[in-house]
Amino acid sequence: MKTIEDRGFGGVELQCMFTLDPKQYGWGSEIETERLEQAVATGRRLGLRVDLTVGPAWPLVAPGLTPDSKQAAQELAYGRKQITGGDTYSGAVPAAADPHAGVTAQTLVALQAFRVQGDPQAKPTVLDQDSFVELTAKVSDGRISWTAPDGGQWLLIAHWQRGTGQAAVTGQHVAVEPAYVVDHFSAAGAGAAISYTEQNVLTPRLRRLLKSNGGNLFEDSLELDSNLHWTWDLPARFEKLRGYTLRERLPLVYIARIHRQYTGVSPSATPDFEFIDHSGARVREDYFQTLTDLYIEGHVEPLKDWAHSLGLKLRAQPYGTTVDTPSVAAALDINETESLGVSFDYTDDPSHWISSGAVHLAGQKVFSMEGCATLNQAYAQTWAQFLGHVKANFAHGVNQVIYHGFSTAQGLGVKDWPGFSPFTFGQAGNGFSESWGPRQPTWGDTDKITGWTTRMQWALRQGSPQVDLVVYRHSYGNDVRTPTGAAGFTYDFAGPEQLCGTRVRGRRLAPDGPAYRALILDRQPTLPVATARLLLSHARSGLPVVIVGDMPGRVPGAYRTDQQDAELARVLATLVEQSSVRRISGQDGLPGALSDLGVRPAADLTQVPGLLALHRSLDRGSLYYLHNPTAKTVSADVTLDGTGVPHEHDAWTGKTTVLGRYTTAGGRTVVPLRLAPGGSTVITLDGGKAAHAVNATGGEVVATADGTLRLRATQAGSYTVTLDNGATRQGTVPAVPAAQQLEDWTLHVDDWHRGTDGQRAVTTRQLQVNGLKAWSDIPELQDVSGVGTYTTTVRFACLDGAYLDLGQVTDTFEVTVNGKVLPPPDQISRRLDLDGCLKEGTNTITIRVATTLRNRLRVTEGYSAQSAMPRQQCGLIGPVLITPYREVAIRG
Repeated sequence: MKTIEDRGFGGVELQCMFTLDPKQYGWGSEIETERLEQAVATGRRLGLRVDLTVGPAWPLVAPGLTPDSKQAAQELAYGRKQITGGDTYSGAVPAAADPHAGVTAQTLVALQAFRVQGDPQAKPTVLDQDSFVELTAKVSDGRISWTAPDGGQWLLIAHWQRGTGQAAVTGQHVAVEPAYVVDHFSAAGAGAAISYTEQNVLTPRLRRLLKSNGGNLFEDSLELDSNLHWTWDLPARFEKLRGYTLRERLPLVYIARIHRQYTGVSPSATPDFEFIDHSGARVREDYFQTLTDLYIEGHVEPLKDWAHSLGLKLRAQPYGTTVDTPSVAAALDINETESLGVSFDYTDDPSHWISSGAVHLAGQKVFSMEGCATLNQAYAQTWAQFLGHVKANFAHGVNQVIYHGFSTAQGLGVKDWPGFSPFTFGQAGNGFSESWGPRQPTWGDTDKITGWTTRMQWALRQGSPQVDLVVYRHSYGNDVRTPTGAAGFTYDFAGPEQLCGTRVRGRRLAPDGPAYRALILDRQPTLPVATARLLLSHARSGLPVVIVGDMPGRVPGAYRTDQQDAELARVLATLVEQSSVRRISGQDGLPGALSDLGVRPAADLTQVPGLLALHRSLDRGSLYYLHNPTAKTVSADVTLDGTGVPHEHDAWTGKTTVLGRYTTAGGRTVVPLRLAPGGSTVITLDGGKAAHAVNATGGEVVATADGTLRLRATQAGSYTVTLDNGATRQGTVPAVPAAQQLEDWTLHVDDWHRGTDGQRAVTTRQLQVNGLKAWSDIPELQDVSGVGTYTTTVRFACLDGAYLDLGQVTDTFEVTVNGKVLPPPDQISRRLDLDGCLKEGTNTITIRVATTLRNRLRVTEGYSAQSAMPRQQCGLIGPVLITPYREVAIRG
């Protein structure tokens, strides 16, 4: 923990993940509790916030439960028997597929019969709902004798409730007693887990320490595994919440494998059964909504109350199964998303931030992210790749990063370097997630990354969120329809629960934040009548609304549908008549519709397609976060809502620079922007005034600390600068030394490898490099990992400064010029301003580069999964270019 604190982290999350000796070291053991006490006490001493998980491993389990316990997770499964009309069936009630190992008790919920329309083997099997026959009361000793009415084919369908038998993802290696997943849809399940921890883990000392620490109680994503989610009183709760009985509609809720762990099956998949009236989708919507309601009431709320009683907040990842994720997110103290990937590159997947609207509308100050687990990239994920995940998520409202997976020197019998990593243990040295820690050569530079992260998180929590568009989304899966036609606009997603209670002022929805400028209703098939009425009210209050494609054709759910559908149609007909509403056929019409309604983005990124933006309103002025996720450098002027002196904030160094050139008109400010691929910046407008340039025929106008304007150029010549008062000034830049590509270097390498004693050893190597290339392309270094120090000299005549562009570098780096270590450089753009660092004559430039461990582990015993991976390009690869500049004063 001291190692973690030394590198600039603000907290840790403790997870009892697995052990080879659960009776001695598992959840509930004296040793485990003692270690938790030591960890929280150490966190308090070091100033580290300590978060605990709600239980061992995940999903939430309770030691002492059996697969048959009433508090354990429940499922519904069915058995079926086909009978020809007029025939009699006498025999056992149709059995469902075998339950999970360890499940011995099953309860018959219902035995029903339906006449089949069409092929009984078709999927879905179509049932005549009017033929429904209830047979449960006729069951005796597990047997039924029944004669099907004449005509057609009939199905006997038996619905069985039983435990899921699911253990934690790491199996029975987590607690002193066998532990099974609790019922997530009843308070009894959460109560079982809470009770066990209260009685076996939370000592009086640990309670006191937790209260003084002020951390979080954390629950991971809903990696539940069942045939179909169920709980003991679901039918009764369904009827109370939805207004009708589920019993005679039970066949409609089955979709094969929809609730299996890590399944790709979604609510839109083909169901097992359908009724002639095609009401299945409506009933399933009510079923999923009921699961959402029960999960919030029976799981989230008890856990949150418990967390508060311990002086903690509940942080959770409310997704992974068929619930209304944003509604669950709004019920949490802190909502968390995650950045998962199966490759190095990050895909900006909107399903990871569907809760952004819920976070903003609920007024939650923190939007957390678990980052950045990547499959098969342990010891190979670079910080640049990590930051690609983080920066994209920052643009969608995330403002807290939880680094995923810390490795230790030893554990579970692993003693040899590079040590024990829980996410690679038993996987031949590779796995899911990077293995952060001092076993990595880059660990010494991690404070550069955490320094940047800390400043960014602080900046992105200032003021209140301001988002251009809110896209209506109501779904129980992870499907997302983004407003691709509105390129350059920022947007959130929100559904009926999030919009309920919102108001409009000055044409803005939720005017105090996130202050949406328009609402998009894009081919959403359903809309509650209450939400339609709310949208009508908002439109009458001036909120711009754009309807894309077909309007919602029905209400969600199956309650009183004829009456509600008719009322919905009436309200929508009135809605489209409002002057603030536009209806378009496709998303290609969005730009025109929004323009016609007078809606423009806060940050106009028309000239820089692909750029991501985030906007926050400050007590004085505005803050903009801009990120370039593309593979090309962006160099253009961007237009931002707001006025005042623009300041650019370098989160790597903490330095703030006043921009010397910009224009202001019509309440908007145009600023120059240059972002390398993967680069980002923060710009604030302070509402004040200062002398500045509005145009220059060349070069760059920079402002000094005292407000003086100077013209900087890399080419000699005469340039014209136009000032904000209309005056023009000539700036004559004298001769500038030519740019130089630096190719000749002395390279000193500290080669990290396993020594004869099993611990890390370092072998030094010295090379002369004429023409930079990756270590994997240098015979002496192709299987080497560690730290390389590159040194060269360069001579200059008269100059004022220079830009140093490093080109390709893997992984982290530090630059020293003439013996002076420069402030933490941007690890993504890899461009440094050497202002004040150079001198006439000979200059010495040193670049220290730390690599990943992959290339060394490829040839290290015990890491066969690494040896199967290709060598990684590491080191200073370049090209390295130094470009001098000269500066002259601009006289006002």
